[in-house]
Amino acid sequence: MNPAHSHSRSRSRSRSRGVTPVIAALAVLGLGAGASCLWWLGSLGSARDGQASSRADAAQIQTAAKAFRAQHADGCPTLSSLQEEQLLSRNARTDDAWGNRFRISCADGEPSVSSAGPDGKANNADDIGPKR
Repeated sequence: MNPAHSHSRSRSRSRSRGVTPVIAALAVLGLGAGASCLWWLGSLGSARDGQASSRADAAQIQTAAKAFRAQHADGCPTLSSLQEEQLLSRNARTDDAWGNRFRISCADGEPSVSSAGPDGKANNADDIGPKR
């Protein structure tokens, strides 16, 4: 066997076994992109979960507020008054999933519960509560 031929053959074998820097960089970029996509999809799910749990909490407060209004013809309840009269559990969530306090308003004698929603700004499309 020719020694020059043997040397070039072993060099090409070692290249085929190793990982080139370009392939390593592409692998890292691919893993990073995949992880970013998974995080993004997870955050979409948690936003939906936050809205669902906040809507359920608002509905619970709404039920308590209606019970309050049935007992008190005048005035609009507060979260504190609902808890004091034991119409709302002291353990009930009084904030939405994003830490915004639920608000109770009584227009035309009917209580309505809302919160500022994910963006923390009241009176826009992402609020939790009755649709405007």
